[in-house]
Amino acid sequence: MGERMTWEEMVSNYPDRWVVLKDTDKDGPDVLSGVLVAVKTDDEIIPFENDNLTKGYEFWRTTEGDFYGIVDSDIRISVN
Repeated sequence: MGERMTWEEMVSNYPDRWVVLKDTDKDGPDVLSGVLVAVKTDDEIIPFENDNLTKGYEFWRTTEGDFYGIVDSDIRISVN
């Protein structure tokens, strides 16, 4: 922990896990690299996030899984 890793390294080393990052480098919405703070399972991530909300960490899942996240947008659905 504490070392900068590329996103590809995180996906390879920690499949199906949540990586907790700081100091991320991004290309639009995509993470290119970041300093690894912690690696968590699906069961561990919510308590960890709740305990660390004010630290400015980012929480990313290395591979697709069940949806988890916050939608921060004005979403409109219309049916024609």
